[in-house]
Amino acid sequence: MPVDSKHGLYSKSLPDWVQVRDCMAGERAIKAKGEEYLPRLSGMSDDEYLRYKKKVHFFGATARVADGLHGAVFSKPPQIAGEVPEQVLDAIRDVDLLGTTLDQFASDVVWDAMLTNWGGILVDYSKDAETVPLAEAEQRGYGAFMKWYQAESVINWRYGLVNGKEKLVMLVLHEPYSEVNPLDQFTEETFSRYRVLRLSLREGGFGEYVQDIYDDQVSMDTPVERDIPIRIRGEALYHIPFYPVPGKLPEKAMLLDLSFLNIGHYQESADYQNGKHYTSIPTPIATGCYPETDENGNAKPTFIGGTKFLHFNNESGAPIDVRFLEFSGQGMKALRDGINLTESQMAIMGAHIITAEKKGVESAAVAGIHRAGENGVLGAFTRNVSEQITKAVRMFLYWNGFEAESGDFDYQLNTDYETRADEARMLQVLLQGRQAGEFPKVTLYRFLKKAEAIPDDWDFDTFLAELESDTEWDASRRLYLDDGNTGGEPDPGAQE
Repeated sequence: MPVDSKHGLYSKSLPDWVQVRDCMAGERAIKAKGEEYLPRLSGMSDDEYLRYKKKVHFFGATARVADGLHGAVFSKPPQIAGEVPEQVLDAIRDVDLLGTTLDQFASDVVWDAMLTNWGGILVDYSKDAETVPLAEAEQRGYGAFMKWYQAESVINWRYGLVNGKEKLVMLVLHEPYSEVNPLDQFTEETFSRYRVLRLSLREGGFGEYVQDIYDDQVSMDTPVERDIPIRIRGEALYHIPFYPVPGKLPEKAMLLDLSFLNIGHYQESADYQNGKHYTSIPTPIATGCYPETDENGNAKPTFIGGTKFLHFNNESGAPIDVRFLEFSGQGMKALRDGINLTESQMAIMGAHIITAEKKGVESAAVAGIHRAGENGVLGAFTRNVSEQITKAVRMFLYWNGFEAESGDFDYQLNTDYETRADEARMLQVLLQGRQAGEFPKVTLYRFLKKAEAIPDDWDFDTFLAELESDTEWDASRRLYLDDGNTGGEPDPGAQE
């Protein structure tokens, strides 16, 4: 089999990935696929189909929901557990040798993996890092780095038993690249490189980690580089440092069902717009007569909208009836109702940011159940991503010489997406209780801290100091006004 052979799950999942990405790309991408997303109506000519497609717009619900989900994950900054040495913080300010910080790298990973539910992080190294002294390698920017491979690039894989544990033993990564056309410096040609990561076979099982490189410019049957040994400061690796996100195998993307509804909405909207075009404009008709003809017996064109009154031939003597034909019936209402139903279904699937406010009142318990369901899907995804990023960063740190620090590193993305509708009422109760002396100040501090109403770096002492400062300012202001001053506020600096 050639190196570009696809895993069965890859081939099965690829159409879903393409569909979600097309919905994310928006109207131009959807319309460019023509009849794949908008079937031609029976009997339509090419020109009629083009007009049919132009009249409708694609509602970008999938992209807006994705924006909301990504925003929820990063509504709070990621957290690194424990005390992290400054040199480790310096290292994670550039995790890909391109100047990308770990937080930005994580944001990119979450965004892309959210669309397909598949991809992976490879921890690799600069080839020259093993050939020069460590100090020189650091000066040149050599060393280990992290690279994200999106779902479409992870084309084949295999797991096997290694010392009684199931591990990744083979992986094929597709790496498209471009080169300037030697005959035209203003154009580029695109080629494909395939990187095969594998554990070498040896008697009794699997051995060390090596890579093979194939290039379609040379050969798809014979690697241009074979059995490239991967070393960490001269020591062989016995596992493949690739961390699939969010899990070990492709699974159904969380946005796939929404994308199907989004495309169905597009098709229903096209039928509605097409029907509205043909039914909203009254059509003039005449019965009991024939149109005027020219000398060849061909019907003359009949114009409307001018100031000239038109006469018709009436050889039969039947009454002539001239009127406008107008649409009546329930057909258009049924189309509109179908669109409304689809929009409601999209809203149920998590598109809160695209739906109108509820007409009824949703109880706090029911609202909590809805939020818990969504948080369950997004929260599970985010926890898995956090785990895989943590593993990748530990390997990245270990490879770059932070052996002691790598084992303790832990990176956690936000999984708290719930917004409580009763926070304002709770705050009012706390303030009233505080004024009555029923709650200590620390209770108010903890509530405000949890609600993120005060800065993260405020401890309880800072909170008390700010309260005291405000109390002094209020007292100063009252004295100032009691003295009859109305020309402005007192100078806050004058308190000191």
